[in-house]
Amino acid sequence: MYKTAERLPEVDRHEVYAHHTESDEWDRVPYRDSLWTDDGRTTGVVSSNEDFYNVIQYGDILETVGDAVDQHNDLDIGVKGGVSLSPTAHRMSANIDFTGDATVYANRDDPINLGLKVRSGHSGFHGLKYDVGAERQVCSNGMMAFVSELGFDQTHGDPFQPGLAYHAVDAVIESPAEIEHRLSQAQNRELMNQDEALLVLLDQGIGNFLEQPVPDLLNALHEEVDDPESPTLWETYNAATRALTHYTGDVPDYDLDHGFEQAAKLLETGYNEIPDPEQLGRQTVERRAQQRIESTESDEYWEGEDEKIRELLEKHGVEA
Repeated sequence: MYKTAERLPEVDRHEVYAHHTESDEWDRVPYRDSLWTDDGRTTGVVSSNEDFYNVIQYGDILETVGDAVDQHNDLDIGVKGGVSLSPTAHRMSANIDFTGDATVYANRDDPINLGLKVRSGHSGFHGLKYDVGAERQVCSNGMMAFVSELGFDQTHGDPFQPGLAYHAVDAVIESPAEIEHRLSQAQNRELMNQDEALLVLLDQGIGNFLEQPVPDLLNALHEEVDDPESPTLWETYNAATRALTHYTGDVPDYDLDHGFEQAAKLLETGYNEIPDPEQLGRQTVERRAQQRIESTESDEYWEGEDEKIRELLEKHGVEA
């Protein structure tokens, strides 16, 4: 991790100039700074006032996370993962998986390495976020942001706060019981059937990251769901993460982050609670039914979808 931190680009402030094309004159814009990497990439334009914008170096973030992990030297914890940068380095996404004592179990045969998902940016629009992340060992599915209370963030309005990295690492390493309880709850809450699970995944936007949304999500559901007549939230979530991890081709991690955040809504309401699957399913089906009625440009996701929607509305006691 420390070697990776050393290789990440450093960013410095430079002046911004405006060009008047007709007079071919240049003048400095006093209230803006441009951000440049040490390898010559323009990565953002921000406020020149450090009370409003502080540069937070990616290497400092990663190195501090490493220091925070090292504080738990009484535990057997290893670290693996990777860092993804946008071409202009204006976005950074790091998957940091912990191994050893930081393993939890969704069930006896489903071990999960806990970790952190760290995101930051230099564009002026991205803060610094730490969320619980994880990787299912059985299929290498990525996971993130499924327990809101284990998330920490800061804006660029403040200087880099190393303490947040320590809090984030401590929160993840010290919360296996809470995480296992969350995953256990998700395994006991069921949607109406696999058609509804597919509609939920499409409604959450998971298909936006896939070349073949419906076939890919159906394949993922087939791999994860034991009983198509009663898919659990946990199985549906796993189908989402399987698709995002394995069926997205060359989509970089920093673009997939939004997809994983959307998938996490199957395990997290935003109020540190598991969603009610009946409410989630009903609202999804009603939205899709309304969309099919109101939009003349809305095609069926698959042949026979309209009939499945009518059946689901009847199961929910809603007039079709």
